[in-house]
Amino acid sequence: MLPLDRVIGHRGACAYAPENTLASFNKAVELGCRFIEFDVMLNGDGDLFVFHDETLKRTTNGRGEFGLAKTDYVNSLDAGRWFSRRFRGEKIPTLPEVLVWLLANNMQANIEIKPYPGQAEQTAIALITHLNRYWPHDRELPLVSSFELDALRLCRSLAPEMPMGLLLDNWQADWLKIAKELNCFSLHINRRVLTKTWAQEIKKHPYKLCVYTVNRKRQAAKLFDWGVDAIFSDYPDLLS
Repeated sequence: MLPLDRVIGHRGACAYAPENTLASFNKAVELGCRFIEFDVMLNGDGDLFVFHDETLKRTTNGRGEFGLAKTDYVNSLDAGRWFSRRFRGEKIPTLPEVLVWLLANNMQANIEIKPYPGQAEQTAIALITHLNRYWPHDRELPLVSSFELDALRLCRSLAPEMPMGLLLDNWQADWLKIAKELNCFSLHINRRVLTKTWAQEIKKHPYKLCVYTVNRKRQAAKLFDWGVDAIFSDYPDLLS
């Protein structure tokens, strides 16, 4: 079974470095983190990058829709200057680059399928294709999660052994039915909606319970008291 760390670095160590970049991932390592989370999205050429937003504006010096942007344009962008001058020139990494980095640094990851609208299944296929190509058969597979049920269903059909996490931003009465259908490893729930009662109900079943995004020690302690297995944090050193 995939071992979960209690604190998973959200988009790397994104309180300290620009999110979803190698700088952020390297900072997570520096802080002692062994498990990070990041997002993947297809661009206009069908290449899979580590990126979160549908538009380029917030975290790069580019403009326009990420899902329409050509690879040459994506590669030309600065993904660090918005955060701090010292990260100027940081690039948007491709998924293959990050998979190689994970293996070189003996890191584990939660990969969130964050598809550009209408591309959930294409993104899932691209992810599984890259994992089949780059990930060694003797290494525990990364945890794959998404809000998009179509993406998770396709991942399950293509990779029956894949540990998968169901992302929930709100209470869903049919959460257990979906988790069973997908043979989930974990549920990833917004801290703003999780209650002690719901946490205890989830822990009656064989699922890991992960909560996002938690950036305060007191809040983390309360969640662990509720039975939460792991938290996603912008501060991977939160509990140190």
